[in-house]
Amino acid sequence: MGIKDEPFVVAQSVSVEGDPYNTDTEGVILLPDDSIPKVVLSVDVCIKQPERTQVCIDTMAQIAVVGITFLSNPIDMTYEIHRNGNRIAIINDQMEFASNAPGARHTNFPNFPILDNNPYAGINTYDLVCTAVTGFNNFVASRSLKVTVFTV
Repeated sequence: MGIKDEPFVVAQSVSVEGDPYNTDTEGVILLPDDSIPKVVLSVDVCIKQPERTQVCIDTMAQIAVVGITFLSNPIDMTYEIHRNGNRIAIINDQMEFASNAPGARHTNFPNFPILDNNPYAGINTYDLVCTAVTGFNNFVASRSLKVTVFTV
């Protein structure tokens, strides 16, 4: 009886301890305010037989937003999963952040699971990409990207 090396898991995570609303906190990323996508986590996976392989991708990102003194602050974010630089999935997350207090805060933890049925042979780089489409003072704190490879 030998050891079966499938399925296998490749994972990366960043656990932010401290204030997720402050770029001085280790691991916190400030998203650009001008709709520029930002890779916040990546993993590399080697695929030997792409025609017989499925890749399950699970992601989580802690999005921290500091509000201003308006009564309603729209937050428009996109979360994307890329394979080798090409987008394979996207979620548009639009929220209304009601606040009338200076410095009010909001935290969202989107979870983004998908199944990639078409990986390429060789090294595949999977990226979690976040974009602040509207709003400002958007931070990415704790985050994870887990890839499970199955031979079918």
